[in-house]
Amino acid sequence: MKVSLSSTAEYSSKAAESIKDLKPNAADVMITSIVTSMVTDLGVVAPTSSGLLTLYDGKTNKSHTIDGYFVSPKNFKGNDHEEHRVVLTYGGHVETCKGANTFAVPGIYKILDFLYQNYASLPLDKLLEFPINIAKNGFKLTQPSRDYFQHSLEPIFMWHDYSKIILENVANNIDSGIVKLDKLSDSLNHLANEGFNDFYEGDVSKEILKTINQEGGHVTSEDFENYKLIEDSKFIFSYKNLNLIGHAGPSIGGLMVLKYIEELNKGKNIQSLIDVYKKRKNNYEFFGDRQTLINQEILNLSSSSSTIQVNTSDDLNNHFSITFSSGYGSGVLCPNTGMYFNNSLGEIELNPQGFLGDTKGDRLISNMSPLVIKTDDGITTIGSPGADRISSAIAQVLINYSINNDWKQAIDAPRFHVNGDGSVRAEPGSLEIDKNITITEEYDMYFGGVCVSGLNKGVFSHGDKRRGDTSWKN
Repeated sequence: MKVSLSSTAEYSSKAAESIKDLKPNAADVMITSIVTSMVTDLGVVAPTSSGLLTLYDGKTNKSHTIDGYFVSPKNFKGNDHEEHRVVLTYGGHVETCKGANTFAVPGIYKILDFLYQNYASLPLDKLLEFPINIAKNGFKLTQPSRDYFQHSLEPIFMWHDYSKIILENVANNIDSGIVKLDKLSDSLNHLANEGFNDFYEGDVSKEILKTINQEGGHVTSEDFENYKLIEDSKFIFSYKNLNLIGHAGPSIGGLMVLKYIEELNKGKNIQSLIDVYKKRKNNYEFFGDRQTLINQEILNLSSSSSTIQVNTSDDLNNHFSITFSSGYGSGVLCPNTGMYFNNSLGEIELNPQGFLGDTKGDRLISNMSPLVIKTDDGITTIGSPGADRISSAIAQVLINYSINNDWKQAIDAPRFHVNGDGSVRAEPGSLEIDKNITITEEYDMYFGGVCVSGLNKGVFSHGDKRRGDTSWKN
């Protein structure tokens, strides 16, 4: 079987290569790549991540969306209600919060279980063998991790006693220091034997909850047990010769891709793009019945003219695109599982009601937007990491592709992003130079890492130079 992979994670191609002789399908490669990234891409993602998955089933010729994003605890009854705010120079200026009280219930292991139960062909112990071994034997930081740790290592990842011990080599030598995660290796070996759902209701869950309780966090066993995926809340949208399938509400990422496409088609009008950003902040970022509003907004468009990305495809016409994240990281490293905690409750820009606001156990707000694209030539998957730049990055690539019909050129083309405060960052050649525009380096990781995989005459994949440029085929 022929399989292709594109990713923003350097070790994902090595994970795929490790099972090549077992004749994996696209789901097998996706599973081992996701788990490997959660081991090796420290700071960028963690083993307590969440994500959105979009897929195309070659057997049924149907597309599906799987929402496995973070869910807030039902109540905030833990002992720590303090906002442990830190300021990072990442992306210019970012404020976020650290500590166990920022941990939200992750959905990544529900997504992995869905993939394994419905689409995988290889035994789970074979799929997890590479990440288990690399966690135990050690690895050097990937370039995105090194770039992020330049800003976050001291304020986020060195305050916690256990994390400080584990990252000592990196703190002394960020380029060549070796990270070994023995406890995480043991936890993954346990999941390989017991299944992914052990994370929610077994020994792994118990150890995580013990650390949460000891350090004042708020998630409970009931929150873990009640976690559910949202399946097939999707939109289908036609843009020129591209039929786009993606996530409708409660995620806002898909809607924002369509909003950016709509505005960018009218030209590079900075004010109109500022208005798009403001409308997202003012209209879509709230807790409650977000799903109904987002779906109606997408319907209205259809009737009118931070993170890792992994895409896999195989020659049976199965395609998977996932974007997943652990926020900026809480810095908390669970001693008995070796799993770093997410800080999704502490992502200030995605919590409109404020730190520990009244979320009622809602899904948190996501900018992610993995898509499946149907054309006359075949099926393609696309997605990107990059926080609020995800939507603008994907929209610019889709517009470029609709013009030149070349994914590599579309991904390589220079990008820009407009924020709600009117500030603009742009790669050289993307906009006319203006005193109000910050010109970045070429292929700046700030602008995400758009990846594609697909099947036309054969399987193909393209990575993004901004985030590792990882692609692989067998």
